[in-house]
Amino acid sequence: MDDASISQATCLHLVASAGGRALHDCLAQSRPGDAILFLDSGVLHLLTAPTSNDEGGWPTFLFTAADLEAHGLSACARAMGARVAEDADVCALLAEHGHCLTWT
Repeated sequence: MDDASISQATCLHLVASAGGRALHDCLAQSRPGDAILFLDSGVLHLLTAPTSNDEGGWPTFLFTAADLEAHGLSACARAMGARVAEDADVCALLAEHGHCLTWT
């Protein structure tokens, strides 16, 4: 399978809620190569979700910069070493992954 086929088979998961089962359900459906982007109130998962997932088999976790700022978590994200996505990064993530699911 070539790189283009692999990226088309991956999914960008958008976690837009801090409550309920959004993150749990998302993690249950995610696969290696996927990315999980926390946005809106979903960035509050920064306080409970792992921010570093360099081990193989985990999706990449990212947090939107604007929503971190809106929730007063920018400094916390920097201190924790979380991967932060600017608006242009979000567009690139959407183009990179063949599928996109939103979890609320």
